[in-house]
Amino acid sequence: MMDTREVIQVVMETAKPDMSCYPFRRKKLYLAIVIPYVTVLAAVFFYLLARKSAPGAGKRYFPGLTFLSFYLGICYFQAYCCACQECPYIGEFCPALAGIYPANTLARMEYGKKGAVKPEEAFKANATAAAFCWGGMVLFPLPWLARRSARLAAAYVLLHAVYYLAHGLILCPVCAIRDTCPGGMLQSMVLKRKG
Repeated sequence: MMDTREVIQVVMETAKPDMSCYPFRRKKLYLAIVIPYVTVLAAVFFYLLARKSAPGAGKRYFPGLTFLSFYLGICYFQAYCCACQECPYIGEFCPALAGIYPANTLARMEYGKKGAVKPEEAFKANATAAAFCWGGMVLFPLPWLARRSARLAAAYVLLHAVYYLAHGLILCPVCAIRDTCPGGMLQSMVLKRKG
């Protein structure tokens, strides 16, 4: 049985984008799913921007800027992964998970269409850093949202769950890099186990 490191290496060396899914043909559906999600993220950002880091503390903007840094961190680290995966969407319409469309632009600016050098450790480190930032984006605002309302905090977590489920079931199956991107591989494993 292969360990995670060996699986990543095999995928990086053998899996290529499925060009039958290029260009992405479900743009309207993608936008219908991602725009409400990104709108909520923007609302949370502006809500946090007006909050102090703790009740009675004087540091305003810290929560909002920290939340924004998690989002930008996902984009930055994912840009390397996009280039590494030879994503055909770089510089074009991209069905990016979590509304991280800036990763597409960063990948184009940093690596162009040529792609990135592909050492497994660098891919894994960038994917891990992007996942950490994603976790921060989901979990970091919860104390401030819960102070406002426990239901609001629960709704925020539920939004993430529903969004990722919808994206994984509706958009991942028709994405060109579904066999190399971590989200696409997870989606494939889940659907194969069910079937």
